[in-house]
Amino acid sequence: MFGGTFALGIGDTWRKKYLKEGIDEQSLLTVTLFLTGVLLLPVLLVVGFPEIKEGFWLPLFGTIALNLISQNLFIRAFKLSDASLIAPLRLIIPPLVILTGFVFLGEKPTWLGAIGIIVTMIGLWFLLFKKEDATWSRLTAKLKDRGILYGLIGSVLFAISFPLDKIVVIKSSALFGTFVIFSSLGIMTYLLNTIMKPGFNRSLTGVLTKDKKALLLISVASSAGVFLTNQALNYSLAAYVSSLKRLQALWTVLLAGALLKEKEIRRRVFATIIMFLGILLSVLIK
Repeated sequence: MFGGTFALGIGDTWRKKYLKEGIDEQSLLTVTLFLTGVLLLPVLLVVGFPEIKEGFWLPLFGTIALNLISQNLFIRAFKLSDASLIAPLRLIIPPLVILTGFVFLGEKPTWLGAIGIIVTMIGLWFLLFKKEDATWSRLTAKLKDRGILYGLIGSVLFAISFPLDKIVVIKSSALFGTFVIFSSLGIMTYLLNTIMKPGFNRSLTGVLTKDKKALLLISVASSAGVFLTNQALNYSLAAYVSSLKRLQALWTVLLAGALLKEKEIRRRVFATIIMFLGILLSVLIK
């Protein structure tokens, strides 16, 4: 799980780097989603396809539909705002997964787990708001920032899809579930852009020609990270796995500060550490 979150943090940082350099975000999203799934196919062929149990297909279609929207929102958020600001927004997912995990899976975290998740929300406050932002006009202006708004809406959708991801994994395997979900997302993103964006194929061809290295680096990091974190769904409650997966945010903040020279890194690291303490309460103390 720790290795998986670090890989996802690397993927976030590279994604922001190349978006900052002007790569077309829809081309980047299409290719990296597709490759995140397809890169797992050789491993899947070696270990074999799992038995598909009853109750697999409906959660699969549900999580693909939700991820199609949320992945789009997050790539736009990363384009508009700092990676060290957008990545930690995913830390609102665990509190929401308490509710969605109960609704879809009947899972109930302990009281300490719930308290830990609330601590992550306190950290989120420190992340988004500086001392001088503590006025109603400043708060509302901050929440109207399109990058932050896209990230928050995307996080809510991820919270709904996360328990569905767990059902998909349980009814098949982490490897097969990741392969099907992400390769399908890549294909559907391509089809939607082809229909809605004239000239998309030309843009995609240009990105594939010019930015092969960027696409491969992001896809490999994402593929490894998503598979390793999804594997943990076999062993713990969805709310706890969702909390531990948010370590991705800490790695992204640190890497964005070191490699992209983003501003206000100290405050964002402090906020993310508070969130991490909440994660420890949620996951390690049961």
